[in-house]
Amino acid sequence: MKQRRILAIDEDPPRIHTRRMNPLGLDEAALAVYERLVDRSPSTVDELRTAVLLPMNRLQEALETLESRGLVSRVAGSPARYGAISPDIAMEVLLLEREEEIKRARRYAEQLTARFQAAAMQRDPAELVEIVTGIPALRQRWEQLQRGTRQEVRGIDKPPYTVSAKTPESTHTETELLGRGVKYRIIYDTSGIDVMTDWHLDIERSAALGEQARVITNAPTKLVIFDDRYALIPLQVAPSTIASMILVHRSGLLEALCALFESLWAQALPFAVQQTSTPDRPTEDEARLLALLVTGVQDEVIARQLGLSYRTYQRRLASLLRRLGAETRFQAGLRAAFLGWVTP
Repeated sequence: MKQRRILAIDEDPPRIHTRRMNPLGLDEAALAVYERLVDRSPSTVDELRTAVLLPMNRLQEALETLESRGLVSRVAGSPARYGAISPDIAMEVLLLEREEEIKRARRYAEQLTARFQAAAMQRDPAELVEIVTGIPALRQRWEQLQRGTRQEVRGIDKPPYTVSAKTPESTHTETELLGRGVKYRIIYDTSGIDVMTDWHLDIERSAALGEQARVITNAPTKLVIFDDRYALIPLQVAPSTIASMILVHRSGLLEALCALFESLWAQALPFAVQQTSTPDRPTEDEARLLALLVTGVQDEVIARQLGLSYRTYQRRLASLLRRLGAETRFQAGLRAAFLGWVTP
């Protein structure tokens, strides 16, 4: 999560302790002077020097920079005073310039990408995959690929979880991207539900933010696809830990992985469950019980995930079956779907 940067300058010697967001592209000294003038404008050079604790040469450089960028102006009179130009006027011009720079950078990146892909077609097929080794490298690449996604992240989530898609940093990134309109479709393997510490937070919260979640038994591999450009899969067939993964670039292999995901997505069951408690709808506890029942995981796993003893779980299951007028779990699933308690 981005933190606000706070300017702090020691008296002897002057220095910046920490960094903060700086959309104007100014150095810390110039930014400190401009913010001072925004709060108390106009001010003399001596007043500014006392307020921001800068040497005279750095203060003069900061004022010259601010004047050249149209952020401050000199006020008539003696001694000389400086005043801040209204930020909504001064910053608009600078922000438009920055936006144009970003557009040029994006066009340049697209040109380089096209050249890279054209060159890739001429390279050895072995170069269309890249082996990423080491937990730090995997986490860094995962974050880069996720943040570079523009349309959709598709994933198959299953153990092991050495590099988890549900770290606090990753969850924050997913939340941020969902807010920007990036789609997430995740297939959870039932074996993962057994080891999740809190499946409500891992799945329900993400689903509430817009993630589309489904569940399947015996997914063939862990997999993440970023748009239709890259994919990450484990290097080993059935690893006990994840210490290396294969990064697949655009290729026939990537197309096959995309097709594999879509095939499994069509087979997987949705987690979507109605959770509005009314006489014709399940209670929150019943909804969570149903969500796990339709995944097909074992009763012991369901009881553990709900934080219940096995005996208490059996009582709640029996009560749910009676309410649905069913005698078996299969009938309960059919009745729940018929009543609209679960999404077909």
